[in-house]
Amino acid sequence: MTHPSATDPMPRLAWQPVFDATPLAPADRYAMWRDADVAGLATRYDTVPHEPFTVAMDWLDLGTLGLGQARITAQDWDRSRAKAAADDFDQLVVNVRHVGGARVDTGDRRVIASTGSIMLADMARPMHHFSEASVSTGFALPREVAERFLPSMERLHGHVVPPAQAALLVSHLASLHDQAAHLPATAGPVLAQTVIDLLAMTVTASLGTAPADAEQHERGLLVQLRDTIERNLGSPSLNTARLSRELGVSRSTLFRLLRDQGGVQAYIRERRLARVADTLRDGGDRQTIAVLAERWGFCDAAYLGRAFREAYGITPGDYRALHLSSPASRGSTR
Repeated sequence: MTHPSATDPMPRLAWQPVFDATPLAPADRYAMWRDADVAGLATRYDTVPHEPFTVAMDWLDLGTLGLGQARITAQDWDRSRAKAAADDFDQLVVNVRHVGGARVDTGDRRVIASTGSIMLADMARPMHHFSEASVSTGFALPREVAERFLPSMERLHGHVVPPAQAALLVSHLASLHDQAAHLPATAGPVLAQTVIDLLAMTVTASLGTAPADAEQHERGLLVQLRDTIERNLGSPSLNTARLSRELGVSRSTLFRLLRDQGGVQAYIRERRLARVADTLRDGGDRQTIAVLAERWGFCDAAYLGRAFREAYGITPGDYRALHLSSPASRGSTR
């Protein structure tokens, strides 16, 4: 196993703030957001706030796909026929609604997008929607990508994937928002493809069309498996039997999905050790090895110490000391 050195840390993924209205005078917030035209939103939509306006927007670059997360107050969004014809932007926009609903009108259909749903918009066509105050993750797929992975674009404009079928992608994006900083920047394209695969699975299921091909289904199941493991890393009862019950698949299927990582238990141990290593590199976190062992599902400090040395070639205490004594660590402002 290869790990970044203390003096040459591996670049990590990071959500970057792109606009935050909080420091601005309330009377100036809407106008300054419109003038900033973040992600082309002001160009592509006419908007009318329904309450005192504020917004905070972040961006995650995955290399082949960009994700935006927005916390924004209630307003109308109107994509007129004239705007759709004028700006030549014909991508499929995906809006994953973590908090807050929306009412959608495409002219030939009117639907409700509730909290936990996914709303799709073909930007080559007009659309109006009212959005409640919301937290959402959005991304745009080039038309050729959408047509390759998803059912007919004709059926997607204004389509809403309900929460029961959207849950896997919604939870994955929420987890990615919280955990991106633990992942190397080189993982970006893989994560981008994962997002597309999960979208394809949820949209296909919601339309009642033929299931995705076997390879795509396995990729989606692998994402679900990894998400479940990440959410439960600190639980001592996290094991193959529990995952088999929760995901409704056989143990042999789980092993096949993680065969390249040595199987389920080996993968769980690797992810737990990575979390321990992250904590040990944090100069502001002084938890004892015993506390870390309990926090991340190891039976005791001695077992954690042996497992950590086997994986990293150094004891947890020496690993912490090495990183705290490095120039990068001494210059940290965390």
